[in-house]
Amino acid sequence: MVAIITIVSLLPFITKAFNMDEPLFVWAARQIQLNPLDFYGFKVNWYGFEMDMFSVNQNPPFVSYYIALITGLFGWNEPVIHFFFLIPALGLSLGTYFLARSFCSLPHLAAILTVFSPVFLISSASVMSDTTMLAFYVWAIFLWLEGLKRGSLPYLFLSAIFIALSTLTKYFGATLIPLLLVFTLVEKKFDYRICILFIPELFVVGYEWLTYSLYNQSLISDAAAYAAGSWVKPSQFLDKTLTGLSFAGGCLVGVIFFAPLLWPRRTFFFMGAILLTLSLSVLLSVNTIGSIQLYDELGSSVFDSGIRWGLVFQLTLFISAGMHILILAITDLMRHRNATSMLLFLWIMGAFIFSSYINWTTSARNILPMLPAAAILVMRRLNYLNEESNTFFSRKAIWPLFPAALISILVTWADVSLANSQRSAANTMDVRFKAYQYPVKFQGHWGFQYYMEGMGYEAVDFRKEHSEGDIMIIPSNQSNTIWPQKNQGRWPQGDRFIPIEKFQEQTLRWLSVMRLGGAGFYSSQAGPLPFAMGEVPPEEYIVFKAK
Repeated sequence: MVAIITIVSLLPFITKAFNMDEPLFVWAARQIQLNPLDFYGFKVNWYGFEMDMFSVNQNPPFVSYYIALITGLFGWNEPVIHFFFLIPALGLSLGTYFLARSFCSLPHLAAILTVFSPVFLISSASVMSDTTMLAFYVWAIFLWLEGLKRGSLPYLFLSAIFIALSTLTKYFGATLIPLLLVFTLVEKKFDYRICILFIPELFVVGYEWLTYSLYNQSLISDAAAYAAGSWVKPSQFLDKTLTGLSFAGGCLVGVIFFAPLLWPRRTFFFMGAILLTLSLSVLLSVNTIGSIQLYDELGSSVFDSGIRWGLVFQLTLFISAGMHILILAITDLMRHRNATSMLLFLWIMGAFIFSSYINWTTSARNILPMLPAAAILVMRRLNYLNEESNTFFSRKAIWPLFPAALISILVTWADVSLANSQRSAANTMDVRFKAYQYPVKFQGHWGFQYYMEGMGYEAVDFRKEHSEGDIMIIPSNQSNTIWPQKNQGRWPQGDRFIPIEKFQEQTLRWLSVMRLGGAGFYSSQAGPLPFAMGEVPPEEYIVFKAK
């Protein structure tokens, strides 16, 4: 049942265009097919000028090797690649099921709640590393717990291999080492088998040595230094906390629909009122969250300025939902006080702290690791309160899955709509400028860059000269762009370009995952919400011509 639900939920999205950072993984896969032992040995224009790939991509290459294998056998076709990425999605949902069997009596519902979360569906509908990393992560925990329970060294060795694979998929996987170390010490006090955790550390050291040998640069150390350079400052603490809670509540939105079942009625209403009041009060006391204003431009307080109530309302709900998830982890630890509750608590808190305070940005991709633990905590709480929930099909526990599924599918649809609009825009530009006699270049990255370059167009290099008649296309909703006449000295040649045309691509009209309405699913720099309801204007592409 879990496998079928996972496949059925993701199959409608397998024609999705590549989006956001996906081109980086795809380009690395092309390089791997040319030279398997030099995975990042090429250059890419991702910030407006060419750089070494190993300086741009802050992820290890395991997923790119997987893409290289798929495309080497079946060709470079988006639906085929997305189809094979159903395998790590299945690995994550089934891994959650098997792990949850040891923690609660409703493991199938924990796995289904995992699937019916916006962060799961969007991450699994991409070809980036997040779902694959977490699939290895969950299975590593399951195998370690089973190995300790059975006294089985093969299980523990296999868990160590899965820890290494998780780390070589995305560096967050290395957090398994301290997580399982603490669990083992709490469960067993001391066990010589803890030494098996040195195995993934050897893989990490080997990868560091390999990358230094290839590129004269240690990529894990560089990624750690990059994250450390973005650690939260005291003045940013409130901003980061609110944003982290908003992302946790929105990305794991299904948990909130279970809330009425997780607490006695009086406790539920009292706690809900406290959380909502606290969230709203804090939001009304600040002017901005990150770069997003909560008031209009006329004033700076609730008394002399209009409040952006739509944004504040959504933030209030998501922040309250995020606090509720942390409360579940804390209350479970206080009630059970054992190794299992400690594992779930550290799992949730570790992912939240990393995403909110350590990583360079809060994003849904970094909230994703919390998901299996949160789903398991929900079912453990249900077991504690409701005898009926100990049966396989609990009537009370099934109905919250329906709104969770609906919201998750709609948010994924919005993400797919944004991705497909960039592929469509590239096709439109190709039809318009294919026969143009002067060079046609573009700014912007993500999927738009992938498809434009695939058609033979070149990304703008801000260090190169431009000639009269050159065309430059700039998407309005993109990163790393410099607008002509507004470049503030960063690109002196920009003053030579004048706008001549504008094209539009309509995405989903009432739900956004990036930049519009305070949504920043892939980076909180675009907004403090993982997704936002509201009127979504078309994506605009402005065409400039050099004088």
